[in-house]
Amino acid sequence: MKSEYVIGFSSLKDGRHDYHYKIENSFFEQFEYTDIEGADLELDVVLDKKPNMIIVEFTVVGYLRVMCDRCTDSFNYPIKGKESVIYKFTDEDLDDEKVIAILPHEIEIDITIPVYEFATLLLPQRRIHPKGECNEEMLNEIDNYLMVEGVTKVEEEDESSIEDENEIDPRWSKLKDLKNKS
Repeated sequence: MKSEYVIGFSSLKDGRHDYHYKIENSFFEQFEYTDIEGADLELDVVLDKKPNMIIVEFTVVGYLRVMCDRCTDSFNYPIKGKESVIYKFTDEDLDDEKVIAILPHEIEIDITIPVYEFATLLLPQRRIHPKGECNEEMLNEIDNYLMVEGVTKVEEEDESSIEDENEIDPRWSKLKDLKNKS
């Protein structure tokens, strides 16, 4: 089955061509290791065909459903962004991540991976609910767990760091003795 994200460009005239996509959960379900639980995105794609390359500009607006790193409940994180990718007709390997090499005899491009990468990179590293929207019950449970499990470890670390601070490195003691003799 041919993906709707495969664009046949061989029959297109040089110049600008516009595409619009509605991206939902099913798009992200095809990726095995994704932490995106759902999506409602509007994707506009502008394909600018030139004799030696194709410039593709992505514009996305909507939300991705992700898990909150603080309370573990899912929530809709709004995203919005613009990105460009260049498909260059060449047999060579290219080092630039913004330039994708395609063989001169190719007739179509698949934008699935660039769209996935672009959308996921719009998410911050730490994903948390807007202030005041976290699940308070879950936060309390997490705090209770951390207090019971973590108290002994924290106390042990504090005691050992105090001992370490009070213990003087023998090399410094020797230097201190030399200083005192002068």
